Amino acid sequence: LKEVIVSVERITEHLSKLDGKEEDSRILHDYFHLAPVQAAIEAIATHSREGDKVKLLFPHSVIASNGTIHEATKSSEPGVHVVSLFKREDTYLGATVRNEENRIVVGRVVKGGIIDKTGLLKEGEKAGKQLLIFSSAQVKLRAYYIFQDDIYVPCKELALKFQRGDILHVLSTEDENWWQAYREGDDNSHSLAGLIPSSSFHQQVVMYMDETERDPKPKCRAESKKRLQEVGAFKGLLPNSGDLDLLTYEEVVLHLSRTDRKRPLVLCGPEGVGCLELRQQLLESDRERLAGPVPYTTRPPRDGEIDGVHYHFVTKQRFLDLSKAGKFVEYGEYERYMYGTAAADILNVIRRSKTCVLTLKAESLLAVRTSEIMPFILFVAPPSLKTLRRQKECTGQFNVKDDELKGILTQGKRIEQVFQIIECREKFLGFSAHTHP
Repeated sequence: LKEVIVSVERITEHLSKLDGKEEDSRILHDYFHLAPVQAAIEAIATHSREGDKVKLLFPHSVIASNGTIHEATKSSEPGVHVVSLFKREDTYLGATVRNEENRIVVGRVVKGGIIDKTGLLKEGEKAGKQLLIFSSAQVKLRAYYIFQDDIYVPCKELALKFQRGDILHVLSTEDENWWQAYREGDDNSHSLAGLIPSSSFHQQVVMYMDETERDPKPKCRAESKKRLQEVGAFKGLLPNSGDLDLLTYEEVVLHLSRTDRKRPLVLCGPEGVGCLELRQQLLESDRERLAGPVPYTTRPPRDGEIDGVHYHFVTKQRFLDLSKAGKFVEYGEYERYMYGTAAADILNVIRRSKTCVLTLKAESLLAVRTSEIMPFILFVAPPSLKTLRRQKECTGQFNVKDDELKGILTQGKRIEQVFQIIECREKFLGFSAHTHP
């Protein structure tokens, strides 16, 4: 300690003789004469000689209250490893801390920072205690919603803004509410990872926002967090959590297409917009490269229809057995007969090196979003009311009421809102196209 004080005195004396450095000299002199600072220097010297390996963290309140380091550690385990970190102005330590019972606890270690790269500190670490941390494998997710700002983010400066359709490289999912990630295309070599809401946390926020539409707004940030926790208790009441996953993230990979494997084309839109007509026109325009799956039906064959070519003709019991076994991606009833499309028939078209073209309702899309089928999903959006009426008249439908046309427009908007249709701009697996008939 004496050697340090002597060195400090020499430095401060030298600074005091330089123009404009008098204030720096005084601050440096006063700092090293504080009792807690001198106690820390003694602790470093003592434990360096003894070679102990326990890490020491002290909150600012210990220094500010003029307490001593020995007072702060009298309840800690013996042996201290003092961690010193130095940073330039253009670098980041990359950690957040919190005060628990007058001790600093590392709340979060941010990927890309000095602390993360050195490995000296871990999340949840405090004086005499270290929590086990399990690293997460990196995954790529596509966002299905817009994230700009959030009052719940634990560190506002680290919030990673993204748009619907952005690809996010997730580095850590250790926090159940806030994941660490980079955005595809960003230069992450000199920056910290950002925080994004976890899938489950975002679902709670959506539920909370639905609640606030009916209840008065909270008065403060603390009340918002409390009410969010209360809403989270009702998470188990969701009818189908798989549907909500579409509103958060979807894991994606860069798809390198094979020339002999053609990805199916699924046409989806509100009933009456013309998906069936568009599919038929496509199939008739290029039968060498395009084909449709052979559907199943319970109706009897008509003249000229061949089993296995035009339809798979089966009994009603056989149809129900296939349905219960999950063989159909979509099925329904029309004029007392059952009709269904099986996943196996879609794959049969793919194996023939043809592009399978089919139409599906919006609620059936989940059944084909698999690594085996990997379809392009084309959303056929209805045009304006005037254009839609003109299209109906061109096909001989002159008695269509305005309410029916408005119903088509309403259903189209609902499909867009629920399934978050994304314009086709990138070549990542699962991106959808958007068009008007």
